[in-house]
Amino acid sequence: MKKIYILIAFIFLVSGLTGCGSKEKTLSENLKKIELSGDLVTYEAYYHNVLEYDKKAGTGILNLFEKDRRLFAEYTGTIKYGINLSKVKIDVKGKNINVFIPKASVIGEPNVDKDDFKEENFIESKDGWLNPNPITADDISAAFDIAQNEMKATALANEEVLNMAQKRAKVVLEENIGEFSGLSKDEYVINWEYE
Repeated sequence: MKKIYILIAFIFLVSGLTGCGSKEKTLSENLKKIELSGDLVTYEAYYHNVLEYDKKAGTGILNLFEKDRRLFAEYTGTIKYGINLSKVKIDVKGKNINVFIPKASVIGEPNVDKDDFKEENFIESKDGWLNPNPITADDISAAFDIAQNEMKATALANEEVLNMAQKRAKVVLEENIGEFSGLSKDEYVINWEYE
């Protein structure tokens, strides 16, 4: 009879020990779901700027007496900031969850308002009366492309907003860790590392 009790106690002990390792493994597997590919948008910024676009007079006899033209366009747009989730690294060691957060970057292309690039919204320098050098659809398209590139360059140079987007990613990841772990906040400690 004593052998049976010892055997049962041993089985409970072994199952309890494997359960602890299993709990850590399950926690690790659940948190790995956060490390998916894709982007996590954490901030959206609004930009307002003025674009100067120069259209040079053509060369050759057909373009004789053409004037250089200048076009001004006031434009607005939004741009999204966030992190690449595939670069997030989560490592579980007991009650410690170590999380690496990559630098924030611009997500996608800027969303410049196309209505700002309607011909009636432009301020143009005067055209020549003898041989005109009109602003064409190609010029408008080129100006729009320049505006998008300028907005993206401005966004990428804005270290303050990039840092804020990275810190906001921490808040979102912390909420997800709480949700995916199945544990209460006092059952684990999160250690953060920033790129």
